[in-house]
Amino acid sequence: MSLKSTRIKLLLFQRDYFTKRRRVFNNIHLIRVNGINYLALRSLLEIIEYDFFRVHQQSFVVTDGSELVTIPKMGIFAKREGVSFRIDHLLVVKNERFVSLRSISRLFNVDAKFCLTKKRVVIRQPGRFFVTLRGDTLQSISRLLNTTVKKLLAVNTTLREPIASGIKVIIPTVGFRSLPRKRTTKTNKTLTIKQQTELAGPIISLGRSLLGTKYKFGARPYPISRRFDCSSYIQYIFKQNGIHLPRTSRAQASSGRSIQQRNVEPGDLIFFRRNRYSDNRIGHVGIDIGNGRMLNTYKSPPGVTITRWRSPLWLKRYVKAREII
Repeated sequence: MSLKSTRIKLLLFQRDYFTKRRRVFNNIHLIRVNGINYLALRSLLEIIEYDFFRVHQQSFVVTDGSELVTIPKMGIFAKREGVSFRIDHLLVVKNERFVSLRSISRLFNVDAKFCLTKKRVVIRQPGRFFVTLRGDTLQSISRLLNTTVKKLLAVNTTLREPIASGIKVIIPTVGFRSLPRKRTTKTNKTLTIKQQTELAGPIISLGRSLLGTKYKFGARPYPISRRFDCSSYIQYIFKQNGIHLPRTSRAQASSGRSIQQRNVEPGDLIFFRRNRYSDNRIGHVGIDIGNGRMLNTYKSPPGVTITRWRSPLWLKRYVKAREII
């Protein structure tokens, strides 16, 4: 095995709600083995704002709040919210684990490219491409990208099975919705509390008491970190009232029962897409508190805040609503 080790500069280009930013990280450890480039896993997670959720004997589970990613310590099969797919083996050099650039693309919905002459890696988040590995199928790629085979082939007209390794598949990202037409019907401005008033009220009250709490992607449990991301905030205020929800916004979007947007009431959860992701995942969640407003958190400042979700900016990102209580 031919191994070369070097220190490089990493440029991160990020797009998210209301922002585009360029960040520079120096002295990042990169190794090159048999023509494949690897970055130190722990450094990468810090850079793209993922945190360890759970460590098992055979794997790590990491999250940024949108979904859980399971990375094997020894094997080649990773998972994203239960969907299995191949990655390159992690390498271990001097007790430090390294992940290949093409695996980074598959794990974290980013584009990652190494320029040898400039000794730098460029990561773009969200990614435009999904890099294939042996064993991928049209169906498995579609599941990972939260789309259909038909939509996948519509933007990748030459993609055929069996799928070779190293193909840059264009991600068929769903655009934000066009704005709904204004309704002329009257809206009732009196808050309609859920039938289980003994639950909705305390949940919302607890949520309000946490206004201003700082935001962090993939936040660890609140009693430890004193931080929230959008889904850990929702999970916490429900758990403190005896209702257990999954950790991520993607999993929470399957909890309870589906309701139409016009039937959303205080205590219901509202889900949105986020500019940070191109793979069509649920990227954000808030809890309705009436009059078209929600308690949620997505950046610091302001941290936990009240947002008018029935506004053009949020309605075009709206995906679904779920009744939990």
